[in-house]
Amino acid sequence: MATTSDAPGTPRGAATRARILAATAGLLSGTGGPTEHRTVTVSEIARAAGVYPNQITHHYGSKDRLVLDAAFALFLRDTTRLQAAGRHATSAEAFRQVLARTALAMPSTPLVVRALASTGDDAAQRERVRLLLQVLFRQSERYLERVVTEHCWTSRSGVGRDARTFWSAVFGATLLADAGVTGGPSDLDLAGTVSIT
Repeated sequence: MATTSDAPGTPRGAATRARILAATAGLLSGTGGPTEHRTVTVSEIARAAGVYPNQITHHYGSKDRLVLDAAFALFLRDTTRLQAAGRHATSAEAFRQVLARTALAMPSTPLVVRALASTGDDAAQRERVRLLLQVLFRQSERYLERVVTEHCWTSRSGVGRDARTFWSAVFGATLLADAGVTGGPSDLDLAGTVSIT
């Protein structure tokens, strides 16, 4: 059982929490390619983090919450690849195309889509998803605003709407591909969801 010094608000608790999150992210990113559906267990996470299984619920409430947080941590880290790829685009069209290709190729995209899909009717999970998506959308809006300003481009729909529409399309395309639906991401015009010209 977790001790008082391991409580979530203490330095030791924060270190334990970070270790659990890092171990979970490592397990998720090491489970195979984007089509692998193996789930990690609480025992595997505890072993990898060097903690007792009850410390996972002590710090995160549930394995689902932990997996959601770990998937989003990986995903937000991977969006830096997207930003780096976008910096090299010389036209608005090239920028939109590179965003679409890179977002679909990020290894964490299927992980975050699966974590989102497992939310179900859990009100606390839904609230956590809402907060995490707000972070993603805010970061994306700031990035798009910076790019539009630097290149003197315009966004017909507004960068906020472009960001939300783009990520919704990426998640939908990934979900279809994950489900084995013929005509997945490669048949969709994800670049067309961004109105930057």
